[in-house]
Amino acid sequence: MKTTKDLADYMRRLRNAAPQQFAEFHAVFAEYTKQKTIDLINTTTDLQLAQGHAQQCAKLLGVFEEVKNG
Repeated sequence: MKTTKDLADYMRRLRNAAPQQFAEFHAVFAEYTKQKTIDLINTTTDLQLAQGHAQQCAKLLGVFEEVKNG
């Protein structure tokens, strides 16, 4: 099983190989995460599903931020 550190290592390689594309994907994923958070706030059904999506996106966005800034 891969860990968050493993994922960050792969992201760093991608960032180093294609910095512009990495930055563009990061920006798009940040917007996607924002929408999933809005979906969670506005949901009237499937609360646990919406919460899981928002939480996972936020966790991945945190890894992106770590890689982007470090």
